[in-house]
This record gives sequence, C-alpha cells and structure tokens, in this order.
Amino acid sequence: MIENISNTYSGVRVSLDNQSYEKCIFTNCTIEYAGTGPISLSGCSFNNCQWLFTGDAQNTLNFMQVMYHQMGGFGKSMIEATFENIKQGVAPITSSVENH
Repeated sequence: MIENISNTYSGVRVSLDNQSYEKCIFTNCTIEYAGTGPISLSGCSFNNCQWLFTGDAQNTLNFMQVMYHQMGGFGKSMIEATFENIKQGVAPITSSVENH
C-alpha cells in the first residue's frame, strides 16, 4: 500500500485503492473507490469533495440496492444487518438472517 502523509489535494481526482492517507487535506476533489484493494484514511479532512464508486465497489452497491428493494423482508433485513455490523466495527463484515 502506498503511504500519503500530510499531503494537500485540490481540484483533482484521487484514487483510494491500495493507498493509505494520513493527515491529508482534500478540497474540491473527486474521491474514487473501485474496490480493487485495501485503503486507510486516518485524520484526513474532506472539503466539498464528490465521492465516486466504480468497478467492483459500484457493483457491490448495486447488488445491495437490489437486495434491499427487490428481495422483500429478507433482503431488507440483510442490508440492515450489514449496516449494523459496519456501525459496530465488526470485521469481517458478515450478516446472517434466516430466510423463511
């Protein structure tokens, strides 16, 4: 993973994949995550940035949206359980809901 420490980014597109950002400042940037590698964000600030999910990350979000809206109560429960795990910091993120 590439380390970026105390850098300032302004008006550029920044990829998060395979990057570690510590104490960096992002202003008017497009922050892109494709889901192709690990990331680390520690003590960074984001000012007026846009977030862009592409590739595998976008596919995962699309899948979650389909689950939530098209799989009835089971799909909604799975997505809600997944977000609860995220909020609680459970790793790896797993959700278990019985399908009846």
